[in-house]
Amino acid sequence: MKQRGLVCERMLLLFIASYSLLRLVERAECFSAGNSIARRPVVQQQHVTLALGGSISFINNDRRKYNNNLHPAAFRLNSVSDTDTDTSISIDSSASGMDYDMESSMVVDEEDGIVCARGICVVADDEAPELCRIDYDNDEDLNCVPNENAVEPGLSFAFLWPRALLLICSVLYGTNFPLGRLMNDSLPASAATSSRMLLASVALSPFLFQLKPELRWTAILCGSFTALGYVSQSIALVDTPAATVSFLGALVVIVCPALAVLVNKKKMGFSDAPQTWISATLCLIGVGLLELGGDSGFGFGDVGWGDFWSVLQAVGFGTSFFITERMMAKEPTQALPITAVQCAMSAAIASAWAVLDGTQAFDGLFSFGPHGAWLLDENVASSFTLPGLFLNIDFRAVAGAAAFTGFITTAANRVGETIALGKLSSSEASVLLATEPLWAAIFANYLIGEQLGFWDAIGGALIVVACVATALEPEWLREKLGIEYRE
Repeated sequence: MKQRGLVCERMLLLFIASYSLLRLVERAECFSAGNSIARRPVVQQQHVTLALGGSISFINNDRRKYNNNLHPAAFRLNSVSDTDTDTSISIDSSASGMDYDMESSMVVDEEDGIVCARGICVVADDEAPELCRIDYDNDEDLNCVPNENAVEPGLSFAFLWPRALLLICSVLYGTNFPLGRLMNDSLPASAATSSRMLLASVALSPFLFQLKPELRWTAILCGSFTALGYVSQSIALVDTPAATVSFLGALVVIVCPALAVLVNKKKMGFSDAPQTWISATLCLIGVGLLELGGDSGFGFGDVGWGDFWSVLQAVGFGTSFFITERMMAKEPTQALPITAVQCAMSAAIASAWAVLDGTQAFDGLFSFGPHGAWLLDENVASSFTLPGLFLNIDFRAVAGAAAFTGFITTAANRVGETIALGKLSSSEASVLLATEPLWAAIFANYLIGEQLGFWDAIGGALIVVACVATALEPEWLREKLGIEYRE
């Protein structure tokens, strides 16, 4: 009865927290008119108006179009020759209360493009394959054109190294799952998560001071959802195979479009985004095979609470991706400062969880595992927390895993991902990052001896294909499937 009561209390808390956070997402400052990307100038005869208003839609591959009607994420004014006609430019910004006219011989030029993939947007490199910008005439989708200065495909170092770097990042992300399971075998899940995120926060702390003030509250909200992802992932890894947690985490391909519909009221019919529907279908079939196709045949016998936490992990990370891409599309130079805030919030929330877990607060409501009130035992607490974790010779392997997941796969990996992403197209980046669950399964087998069953492998493969399918061009799919589409 006590265990059933704990489950009911946890479900009630999750419902209240989820509802409150969804309301915050809808009201987040970055979604308001005052914090939006500068709109494309509207030219009428010789009067140019720059209107900095409106809201930002989720930036992903849902409706990327190749055309010349590009709306840059920012603008700069450049002088022109004396032969150009004088132009009156009026700038109206609801964000700053600014309202003035300028008489000058100026024209509007486009700023650098952006590249977005899986929750990150960065400024596109001069030699990136494509340049993408916001198109406000088409539901604020991401518009891309080929870059004439792009590096030629081939075996050259300039072409291969950013792709190799992003693939390495995906491989390293895959190690998080078996290493998390390894840490949970020796430490409470709360202690393992807080140690990892504290180390990552220390590594990224210099970027905290570069965050623009207007992004602070939205970054904190985003960090709360990131923390939900990490905490849920760690709880799932207590008793769920690492590969399964990784595959179920790929449900972000459903979470992000769902949020686009719920929050943005975005059109998401089959003709609008066929790749999203194909991806969601493959993903759900894969999850069904993964969950129901156990060794003893199809059934619900193998479904447990770890699967619930694995799905909640996808909700946390998916919502975080949703908010982050909106922020970074507006401020692509803020990728690392926003990441630093996400890690700091994750460390703070995980540390609070560790205190509640280690003291058995609320009759053990926040405890997952057999460690009891470990924080009240001075000897145990000194070994389970920093810096004592690194001083106890019996925990060297666990300390190494905490350092590796904190410094390398969380902090350094995001820096590497940001560097590589600016030199690739969004489609290439999405495909390379979609391989993460495969690497998680491989390392789970190598590091902790996990074995994938036949249906697990088939289900996992379908989920990976679903992740890759999100990068397909909707125009190409409409043409191949004979779908009629009217904007």
